[in-house]
Amino acid sequence: MAEKYFAELEGMWQQNRDSGLQEYFDFEPGPFPRPKALRGSDLVRELVRLAVLTKDTRFRDAFFALVEHGIIDRKFNFLPWKPQHLRRGRLRLELSMWANIYNLKSRYRLPLRRVCAELAARTGWPGTSFAAAVKDLELLYRRWHFDLPKNMTPAALAAVVEKACSIDFPTTELEKSCCTSIPTTAAN
Repeated sequence: MAEKYFAELEGMWQQNRDSGLQEYFDFEPGPFPRPKALRGSDLVRELVRLAVLTKDTRFRDAFFALVEHGIIDRKFNFLPWKPQHLRRGRLRLELSMWANIYNLKSRYRLPLRRVCAELAARTGWPGTSFAAAVKDLELLYRRWHFDLPKNMTPAALAAVVEKACSIDFPTTELEKSCCTSIPTTAAN
């Protein structure tokens, strides 16, 4: 019985997998892809070294820009970078899916695997296979850990998701520290 149900869900997933969700997961950087041979750690260490040696704020500002935009990690390695609007869209989508999984699990007391299979099928969640899409949703649910009341209403849950999506990383410290001036041609 259960295998027939999952086979039907897999068929639904096959039909829905070309949905608009794919744009949040696949991003082509346009006509200027990042070279594969460029090592982030070497570039960033050189920027830091030049900032210290030359006392030129442009090198320091370049380093801060890489950090602020999430292009490098703490070890100065390049991260898989996507524009901010796509990162926020994906975050909003993941939190929304988490909220849907939580809502279905708590309201109808369904097992996690079944809820994830249902949502993967109905949304066309990206994956190499239906089983991979279901597993990805299971991992997504376990990755986000919120302590919410068991009988939370959908409206309250939506408000929590919206609040979590609206949180922006504080960048004012980096913005204040950037003091690169733009040269002008006007004589003062």
